[in-house]
Amino acid sequence: MERKSLSPYFGSVLLEWSAPEHDTFELGKKSQVIVTIALVLIIAWALYTNSPIMAITFILAGITGYLLHIAEPKIYHFAITTRGILAHNEFYAFDTLQSFCIHTDPPLDGLLSLHTHGRLISHVHIPLSDLDQSTVRLYLREHVREEPHDPSMIDILEKLLHI
Repeated sequence: MERKSLSPYFGSVLLEWSAPEHDTFELGKKSQVIVTIALVLIIAWALYTNSPIMAITFILAGITGYLLHIAEPKIYHFAITTRGILAHNEFYAFDTLQSFCIHTDPPLDGLLSLHTHGRLISHVHIPLSDLDQSTVRLYLREHVREEPHDPSMIDILEKLLHI
């Protein structure tokens, strides 16, 4: 395998891949109508009960959801190097990682979870796309211990809502 060099800080690339920032999904016409009617009813209720902040919140939620639905996901590049993991614009050195886990059960299947020493963001999730999970596991086990990570409710909602 040819090893590319990014910079002395990152080390040589052992494995690299690309994946979309989130999974795409198609909402059927019936579902679109139901969501739109529910949103209009909630906004109407907010206006009826004289709750303009609630109305504005749901209007913004509707616009955001629509924009997320029509936008094409960005393609991010990932790499495992001799010194750590490069995830788009972030680099996680092996000495900053406590453990890793590759989820194999739906809805998080094909997701690499990194447990970092960070206080605000303790877990980083990286999509593996169609990459061979055993190869990723082989490279990571040399530097970081493998330990199961229980997904939080936020992780599951994030995956189910495709955000």
